[in-house]
Amino acid sequence: MNPPSRRARRSRDQVTVAAAMALGVGLVLGGGGWALAARDSGCDGARERLSVSADPAIAPAALAAAARFNAARRAAGQCPSVRVTARGSGEAAGVFRAARGVPDVWIPDSSAWPDLAGRRPAGQAPSIASSPIVFGVSATMASRYRRDLERRSWGAFRPGRRTPEFHLRLPDPARTGAGTVSLLALQASAGSGKGALDRFTAVLRTAETIPNGKGVETAFGGGGDEGSAVVAAPEQAFLKHNERVKQQDRDGEPIAVAYPRLGTPYLDFPYVVATSDAKRRRVADGFLKELRSPRTAGDLKRAGLRGPGQSAPRPLAVVRPGAAAGVQETWRKLGQGLNVLALIDPSRGGAPMPGATGTRFDAMVKALSTGFALVPDDSSFGLWTLTGAPGRRPYRPLTPIRELGARTQDGGNQRLILQERLQHVRPIRGEAAGLYPAIRAAYREVDRHYGRDGLNVVLVLTAGGPRSAPGTEIARTVKNLGGAFNARRPVSVIVLGFGAEADPSLRKVAAVTDGGAYKIDKPEMVMRLFLRSDQLRVCDEPRCPE
Repeated sequence: MNPPSRRARRSRDQVTVAAAMALGVGLVLGGGGWALAARDSGCDGARERLSVSADPAIAPAALAAAARFNAARRAAGQCPSVRVTARGSGEAAGVFRAARGVPDVWIPDSSAWPDLAGRRPAGQAPSIASSPIVFGVSATMASRYRRDLERRSWGAFRPGRRTPEFHLRLPDPARTGAGTVSLLALQASAGSGKGALDRFTAVLRTAETIPNGKGVETAFGGGGDEGSAVVAAPEQAFLKHNERVKQQDRDGEPIAVAYPRLGTPYLDFPYVVATSDAKRRRVADGFLKELRSPRTAGDLKRAGLRGPGQSAPRPLAVVRPGAAAGVQETWRKLGQGLNVLALIDPSRGGAPMPGATGTRFDAMVKALSTGFALVPDDSSFGLWTLTGAPGRRPYRPLTPIRELGARTQDGGNQRLILQERLQHVRPIRGEAAGLYPAIRAAYREVDRHYGRDGLNVVLVLTAGGPRSAPGTEIARTVKNLGGAFNARRPVSVIVLGFGAEADPSLRKVAAVTDGGAYKIDKPEMVMRLFLRSDQLRVCDEPRCPE
């Protein structure tokens, strides 16, 4: 056999060095922004360039594969230039949404990302690797509760009587596929039908995120509940942590891993070809073969990843078109505060409340009074009422929008003021004019006191049933609020019709602000909304209060 030529040896050495750098350096880098590729020197033909954006979890193996691919093509007289850049999946999704600097190939950590970025491929993007989402616990907790945690799987975090009360911590769903698919698994464990939203949001209320860029080990320190902490994260993250503890003899403890027996989602690292250029697509097809080669399989194993076909524990199929966007929106809304102006329409309030003792007006007052006592101090509320008196202003502000816990000069707070002012509101016999002008004015008031990090709402409480109002007033209100509504700075109108469905015209007003109109059969329905104020944030269906 002839010895390899100097040019071949040089290519082989470049592959070895590049692969070592990729697998060594890449294992300690957790963010995007770095890029490495084999040199293009020694190639005299036309270059075939391919830009690849890979999640940092798989970027080292992808870089090693690119070095081998480039070297093999050069040895065959071709001039490919596959360049791999490590970039967080959430950041890369933003690049696709902005449609600037888009790579030819994208390897995010989860198939949820192409859907979120509006870049879902026509067919199923092939998986390059996999890593199941598993539960990490302390050694002490594992010895006592690992079997129970594995048996209950994602249902272990529902509130209830158990020991211990597991405290879930997960990666940021806005930035990581692991966080997003964890939310989808929790949502699936809550079931469907009546009570599903209750069960899901009850878990999310207590879940915490691991600070972006921090390792899984940080979730077990600095908190009073660290002994019962359960971290939902990719298997790769725990394998890498335990390997570092073992090799470096650091002052740290290995993290025990529990595998959900009822199924768990996987990070599947899809290979998304984004370019439409025929030549680059041919290069992309060739690079895919290298990524699925035995050499790359070994690199993936050393990086703590599995091959695409391995499926123990049982895969939980939770990624569907639109599902990731929906669950991320739910998570985002749960982090918002409430900024609400309640507008009471006491017209015809003396009508009896069906199925309850007292009047519809009594039900409104009871619902608000109880609600003000239940909502957290950092929620902001104001209160207006219709006056029923003729004049230029048919409504009366009772208290401006302020945080419920805000202190007053007399030592009280906004919550107490609201309760006191509410007792001075009286029902009005017949129908009071001016509801639509009052809604327009309340909308402007909430917009003026807009809470940037909150859900901004005009909450209209009225006796249900048809109303008589000039068509010009209704049309003016629909046009006015429809023109004022800004999806990036939304203020929504929510109408609660006590005892009957809200008038269709009020439903139109609510609809143009992305709000809704709901029938309230009993005051307890509104109390549940206030008690679980997160449902005011995430509820989009007319029957959510039930």
